[in-house]
Amino acid sequence: MKLVRLIYSSAVTRDMSLQDLKGILDCARSNNSSLGICGMLCYENNYFLQVLEGERAKVSELFIDIADDPRHDEIELLGFEYIEKPLFDNWKMGYAGGSPIFQKMLEKLEMDAFEPGKLAPRQALAFLHHLSSHQSEI
Repeated sequence: MKLVRLIYSSAVTRDMSLQDLKGILDCARSNNSSLGICGMLCYENNYFLQVLEGERAKVSELFIDIADDPRHDEIELLGFEYIEKPLFDNWKMGYAGGSPIFQKMLEKLEMDAFEPGKLAPRQALAFLHHLSSHQSEI
């Protein structure tokens, strides 16, 4: 079985409430559990940054479904690579948003505001991986 890691960013098409985010995460956690997919979602400044890891065909199909979601557009594939093992296997779908740690990481990247499309694939992965150990409870 070939495992992959896919990282993308997107811009939301409308403001996301806490309830909207909870709905997205609940659905993702349920679906990802049955698909054997893991990952991490970050939302801030009307942008999503997400990593998905799992079997290649399942991750690719899920990304096509995600790309069709009308809640976001300007979808940009930041990275796609084969992996030996997942980095986010503890999370069916972890979540992080604005927090002091989040802001400190933006400062390290010399970003005034969260614009994930400006991150290199390795930066995006490191950003999400660091945030995965400081998750928001939703």
